[in-house]
Amino acid sequence: MPRSRDLLSNFSKRLDIPREALPGGFGLTLSGESELTVRGCKRILSYGSELICLRVGKTRLFVRGKGLFCTSFGAGCVTVSGRIMSLALGEEPT
Repeated sequence: MPRSRDLLSNFSKRLDIPREALPGGFGLTLSGESELTVRGCKRILSYGSELICLRVGKTRLFVRGKGLFCTSFGAGCVTVSGRIMSLALGEEPT
């Protein structure tokens, strides 16, 4: 039996709906090193100039860099600006 995530992925492909528009989905758009847009963000978990942690789907997204700040947050969409140096999913990276 297919997992629910596989079903949602197949559903989104067949109907040409972005995966982040479905439950538990998220999408990222990185523009160079200076701007990141995250769709499907549920919550900002922590916020600092060198680390921003976001709840996306059922996991965490860690944005590391310098001079980071959120320029917008609304309707499940977050834009982070600054010098973005790394992105990581899951538990806090070391």
